[in-house]
Amino acid sequence: MAIGMLTLLLKLGFEQIHRHSSYDKRIINQSIRLIRNPALRGRILTADHKILADNKPDYEVCLYLAEMRLPGKIGKTIDHIEKVIADIALRFGRPNQIKRAEIIRHINTRPGLPFTVFSNLNEREIAIVNEVAMNLKGISIVPQSSRFYPYGSLAAHVVGYARLRDPMRASDRKDYFYYISDYSGVSGLEKAYDNIPDEHPGELRGVRGLCGIPGFQIVQVDSRGFVDQVLPGGEAPFNGNSIVTTINFHAQDLAENILRGYKGAFVVLDADTGAVIVMASAPSFNLADFSPKPNNPVIRALFKDKDSPQLNRALQSAYMPGSIIKPLVALAILKEGISPSETALCQGRVEIGNSAIRCTGIHGDADLLFALERSCNCYFINFALQLGVDKIRDVMEDAGLGSSTGIELPETSGQLPDKDYQRNRFGSKWTDFSTGLVSIGQGVILVSPLQAAVYAAALGNGGKLFQPYLVQEVRDKDGLLLYNAEPQIKRSLSVTDEQLAIVKEGMRRVVSAPRGSGREAAVSGLEIYGKTGSAEVGPRNNRHKNTWFICHFSHEGRNYAAAMIIEQGDSGGRTCAPMMSAFIKKWLLTPQ
Repeated sequence: MAIGMLTLLLKLGFEQIHRHSSYDKRIINQSIRLIRNPALRGRILTADHKILADNKPDYEVCLYLAEMRLPGKIGKTIDHIEKVIADIALRFGRPNQIKRAEIIRHINTRPGLPFTVFSNLNEREIAIVNEVAMNLKGISIVPQSSRFYPYGSLAAHVVGYARLRDPMRASDRKDYFYYISDYSGVSGLEKAYDNIPDEHPGELRGVRGLCGIPGFQIVQVDSRGFVDQVLPGGEAPFNGNSIVTTINFHAQDLAENILRGYKGAFVVLDADTGAVIVMASAPSFNLADFSPKPNNPVIRALFKDKDSPQLNRALQSAYMPGSIIKPLVALAILKEGISPSETALCQGRVEIGNSAIRCTGIHGDADLLFALERSCNCYFINFALQLGVDKIRDVMEDAGLGSSTGIELPETSGQLPDKDYQRNRFGSKWTDFSTGLVSIGQGVILVSPLQAAVYAAALGNGGKLFQPYLVQEVRDKDGLLLYNAEPQIKRSLSVTDEQLAIVKEGMRRVVSAPRGSGREAAVSGLEIYGKTGSAEVGPRNNRHKNTWFICHFSHEGRNYAAAMIIEQGDSGGRTCAPMMSAFIKKWLLTPQ
């Protein structure tokens, strides 16, 4: 027993005294670290399942610095790393852009992570790296994921773009020792559906967006931060959900081609649901300039461009509507009990006080249907002065003007006729002349192309104003349906079916009558209900016209509505109407 006790005491003494410094060193040299592993971002698709935003593999040459350490001082290891990078660059035929300071900074701040030295490898370069790696430790080809936009500029304003998240601004930065960033949405649907808030109203509540849930690895590192081993207990990332938009690929492509070379916007809706089939804005930009690597000179030029290619004119620009507002003014006239057969004399201009407003021609006695067909200013001004601006404003507000549509992306609310606004903005009182201007879509009245399409749809579907939407479905990484959009009626026009039918007949004549203002929009085999519009804008010495065309029509049992604006056009009838006709023919009547 004495011998046993003595042996035990000697062993304890040896471990506690002789090996004390060894244990202290191991404790100091070891530490547990968490490495954040990002999730794969969800995809964005069209209604016909063309991929607008995806992830593609990006093969990189990475150095694992822990395996490349040489005995002696750290400078010897850095020299070795520099030599390896220079050799690979020479074999690739690429410039060596890695500076010694970058290697030192990585060793000091992120030694537990691989050090990326080359990206976007082609097949030849992958073969070269595999050959080099056979003779040297610590070299590997690592597949990464980068955001990819296969169709470049197609639906660029709708899709938006994503970029790598700044770790210093990330909310979960403190949860990880080594932080590998994922992509974060900056604009468009990439931003709107990046992370859907848990408190989101309706069916989207609790549904995850494009951004998934990151995973993590647990590693043990030494005093320099080099990884000794990967420990059990980590979690794999949970990939983001994909969204299926309402955009029709072929229709969107046609619309963008028709707008090419112009400044303007084009919106097409399903008139019975509010689903956005086309949302085009011109000029546009190429999403490939933003990802995977930002093309900074191009991006800087883009945001300095006076034509604002990054602006979504369909949503974020508000324009004077010109004569496309006349169907709503016509409803206000009918609501007041004025017979559609009652006429107003058109002599080419209307005198109001000391001023005058010109008409599009000299029409003589014009009733409501004729006034819509020929876009007679005199008719609408005369009856608007009888009604007063408040009754006209009520119908415009009823049609959704002056308020947001509720679509998923940022939008303008436009501007309703407002006496206080005119006084504060322009320093002038509201007069009969102001009412006359508003009745023909000029003066204090601003509308976005999307708002115009929404009320065009209401005129065609029986008076229902649907909330427009861009996302039809949200699906998880396995394709399981998590959300399916349902049409939502925001309000209904407070008019009778008879009143709507009268206005629709006037819009039919705009396109089908031999001298209708929108006759260039006619399409053989389709009944199109349209309205042209032109609004003079700009200072008196540099005025130009913004030209419009709105319409609704049916094809094979589906009802559609559309709105188009071309800045600095000739007229709605000569500029927009033929463009609308060309679009409809190619989209619906030409075999694909």
